[in-house]
Amino acid sequence: MTVCVAALAAESRVIVCVADKAISYGDYIQWDSDSSKIARINERGIAILMSGGEEGITKVLAGLVAVAPRLGQNVAETMKICEEEYKKAVDDAVESRFLAPRLIHRSEYIAGISGTTINPYFRAIAEEIDKFDMDCELLLCGFDLMWQPFIIDLAHPGIAADMTRTGFHAIGSGWEKATSKLLFSEYKRTSTVQRILYEVFDAKANAELDAHVGYEWDAVIVVRPPISFCEMPKEVKDLTERVWAQFNRSPFDRYNKAENLEPPPKNWKNKLEKLISSRVLAVLAKMEKETDETNSTTQ
Repeated sequence: MTVCVAALAAESRVIVCVADKAISYGDYIQWDSDSSKIARINERGIAILMSGGEEGITKVLAGLVAVAPRLGQNVAETMKICEEEYKKAVDDAVESRFLAPRLIHRSEYIAGISGTTINPYFRAIAEEIDKFDMDCELLLCGFDLMWQPFIIDLAHPGIAADMTRTGFHAIGSGWEKATSKLLFSEYKRTSTVQRILYEVFDAKANAELDAHVGYEWDAVIVVRPPISFCEMPKEVKDLTERVWAQFNRSPFDRYNKAENLEPPPKNWKNKLEKLISSRVLAVLAKMEKETDETNSTTQ
């Protein structure tokens, strides 16, 4: 229960990723937390956005982490690897949930449902398995060896879809509301990074109409290697929220200091651009420093 959104920006040279931070327990508990639903999976800086239950996400992520160095070099190969690892995770979950507790080996189960006459007990198990859903959907965002961007959707029962041509995609319970807002705002991948960050946040805010989407959020900008994965600092998110609060207020409502966020400065566009650029440069400087330290240690 969540919303995660990824969209191309700056002539497809950048991918903007936004996700809420809410944790849900069925229909009983939902609240924001300090967890993050965006993670970096390998040295190429591929970002993974996560939606679903902890059990399913844990199993699928474990498989992807094991093959992380192979991900992102080629889109077709990456999709194939993702599908294979997802299906392995599904097989493992099915075996641990439905077969192992009944002391049934996988080969016995397959033999039992493959004959001309099916054992009623095995038929009942097969019906349970048919209803099983991994409850895990992922978005993989990054750049391949040719520096071409990709946005890959990976979902049950292990199907990967290339959403790069669409330019954006959303997952989670709030996906429909987020997608609708991006379409309504006439999203274009040629827009600047700061504009797409605003529009993707706007889509996330619209998705809060879903009861399981939280208020707090994370933002990551994925750029071409070597910089790759850049988490947006609090200053960027705060300024984005202030801009959103001003321009989404009804024209019939006046600014109320007690209820509304402080209006953004008049030069907020330039300030937002500089904040994003400085963050990217800071990440690059950190990487160069770490490389220099590694080189000096090995010499």
